[in-house]
Amino acid sequence: MSREVRLSHDAKPGAVRLRSEWRASDADLIVDLHRRGYAGEGARFGGHFPDYVARTVSDANLGRDGYASRVWFAERATETLGCAAMIDRGRRGQLRWVVLIPEARGLGLGKALFDATMSHAAAQNWTEVFLETTSGLDASMQLYQANGFIVTSDTEESLWGGPGRLIVMTRRLAAPE
Repeated sequence: MSREVRLSHDAKPGAVRLRSEWRASDADLIVDLHRRGYAGEGARFGGHFPDYVARTVSDANLGRDGYASRVWFAERATETLGCAAMIDRGRRGQLRWVVLIPEARGLGLGKALFDATMSHAAAQNWTEVFLETTSGLDASMQLYQANGFIVTSDTEESLWGGPGRLIVMTRRLAAPE
């Protein structure tokens, strides 16, 4: 399943589509998008970070029957520009792997991916959605807070390869009718 996305006025020509069909190569694609998307965000996203992403993708039951987990990829022609996922955690969803490659930022793709994941969460009748992030990702934090997420935990911990802040944010969803 895919749909075309309308981009901001300064986007390169070419239709961008959001794809949510799972392909066998998508696990590696998610890791590669994180490697490329976070390369300029500092040393803490090097080293063990891609291994951490690979492990979380493997643990997410993507493409398996009986799970409502889904990933959306923003694609233009043969290029993948970013992704975002909603992971089935029982009665709630987890927003994961929200990333855009640097040249795709500021075009409205992050919001389009976010909206796709949140629409999916609402359709599952989950009570809430949570996400985990870290400090220094200001654009992401602004998107989450502008869309009703609140910080429910902010702790110093050992992250992938060193100390850092683990920030958990939560958004309650409308009760099922």
